[in-house]
Amino acid sequence: MLFLCYTCSKGSREPYYSLGGVDIMYFMNICTWSPEDEKEVERRRSNWKWPKGVKVIFEFLDLQGCRTFNIIDTDAKGLVASREEWIDIMIFETFPVYPFGVSKGLLKK
Repeated sequence: MLFLCYTCSKGSREPYYSLGGVDIMYFMNICTWSPEDEKEVERRRSNWKWPKGVKVIFEFLDLQGCRTFNIIDTDAKGLVASREEWIDIMIFETFPVYPFGVSKGLLKK
């Protein structure tokens, strides 16, 4: 299986390809923004909804501020759609991830 992954930083998209052979694949996004953009992030998030075809597994807000973490179940199209409205204000680090241990058991429920 071939996965197209992106590392995005305020408007740029640098694709790379990752080979994998797993039956379950999720993507983890680490989304970071500047402190001066905090109010704009709050404003946008209040009306924003996850795109169709994107299933949110986990979503966390960093209590130290200016960062969120999410794990989503989607394809490449959903991955791009979930970030397109934010690319001008956030830096994204995206990784294909695979659950193991206790996490794998929780996701099967």
